[in-house]
Amino acid sequence: MNILVIDIGTSSMRGILFSDTGEKLFSTQVQYQARYISKEEIEQNVCDWQNAVTSIVKNIVETSKSVDAIAVSAQRSSIIAVDKDGSPLIPAIMWQDRRAADICRELEAHNRTIFERSGAKVNLVFSGCKMAWIKRNKPEIYNKVYKFVNIPEYIFYYMTGEYNTDHTYGSRSNLMNLRERKWDKTLLDLFNITEDFLCVLNEPGSIVGKTRKKFSSLTGLQAGVPVITTGGDQQCAALGQGVYKEGVLSVVLGTGGYLVTHLETVPPDLKEDLICNCAALPNKYILEANILTCSSAFDWFYRNFYDSGKTTIKMLDEELEHEYRKENSSIVLPFFQGRTTPDWNSAAKAVFANISLSTTRSELLTSLIEGICLKISNNIRLIRQYTDIKQVVVSGGLSNSKIINQIFSDVTGLKLVHLENTESTSIGALITALCAFRIFDNPEQAFSKLRGNDVKDEFVPNDIKTANYTIKQQEVNELYNRIYKSV
Repeated sequence: MNILVIDIGTSSMRGILFSDTGEKLFSTQVQYQARYISKEEIEQNVCDWQNAVTSIVKNIVETSKSVDAIAVSAQRSSIIAVDKDGSPLIPAIMWQDRRAADICRELEAHNRTIFERSGAKVNLVFSGCKMAWIKRNKPEIYNKVYKFVNIPEYIFYYMTGEYNTDHTYGSRSNLMNLRERKWDKTLLDLFNITEDFLCVLNEPGSIVGKTRKKFSSLTGLQAGVPVITTGGDQQCAALGQGVYKEGVLSVVLGTGGYLVTHLETVPPDLKEDLICNCAALPNKYILEANILTCSSAFDWFYRNFYDSGKTTIKMLDEELEHEYRKENSSIVLPFFQGRTTPDWNSAAKAVFANISLSTTRSELLTSLIEGICLKISNNIRLIRQYTDIKQVVVSGGLSNSKIINQIFSDVTGLKLVHLENTESTSIGALITALCAFRIFDNPEQAFSKLRGNDVKDEFVPNDIKTANYTIKQQEVNELYNRIYKSV
């Protein structure tokens, strides 16, 4: 059985054709990018994803290899408004978009209710506030809306003609009851959205339709191929890293930083400083924390302070390795797009502090990496209130740097594992699909088969460095409190 995994990311869409033993038969990728219209407005042309999936499937078909099923995993909270014909009414409002900030502030008075029912406080990243913003600010568009869909839901419709989703995406909306896994009337009323505008909820691993003739004529793929929803990208990335049981923490150092660990049930004493979502496995949950800017902050620093024509990433690693051997007193709060867990402060900005005339560019770069790791370390402490973390598996763009991984290990005081195979999201989606088709009995068996032979890099914390970072952690937290929590 050959399964085509479609991985819809923020900057590209990947298609990987796997056999049911995990062998990679073919892969292709299509790049695209969002439009940063202003500091608040971030949009993307919906045709980008439509064209990308068409191109990917056509490329696979041209190899003459069979496709027995399509499994889809995607970014989770961007919103597309479509009419009765399934045509987009406006460009997609991306997950980073900040136009709904006023609506979020208004809804903060109901945070306890929203958190208890949805598993997360109201925030700008989730899709519910974006729907509410369209209704309030684009009435001429809202009057034509048939469905609000996120990117995978749009792709499901494009391939199958049916409006379906799964619980992982529902749990990123502030509109779904987390424990009942149903659209919640109380939440819908708070956001002033009707259930008719939303897709049908399914368990991850469900077949959400079969490829229709229209999609077949565009791609050459036969009609009737089952399409499976395997869960959101971070849920699948965590599963692909081995987060199918408690005790393992996945940290993705991508555009944003994402921390995910497995839960069998929703903790009864869960506090509002973390996010609880549905997992990529049926009837399971994840505990999640995140920061909005991770490799994107690194990229910003690189673009603005280095000559990209002369400075390679390898040279940056060498600078970091040089600074690693020295003391560094400068501090960075990496909140370029606001702060998320634990206190969801959309007004927070990045701060560079403790800088003197002797501070160098390399020291600032090191402090930026440290600031990202210290922020993640704060969130790990919160997660450990609910489950014992025994292993941290790291992936994403920044994790390709060994010195960054070492700094991360030192900051957290935890042993770090980096798997050589970087296809964690696609492998997680494949695990969900193969378990759904009963190729494997359980995710542990599937993970062992698919990743058991992957090469691992391990990083052990330096105790002296960890002690120093504990002090710096306090300094960073105190600086944040002085700036943003002072009256």
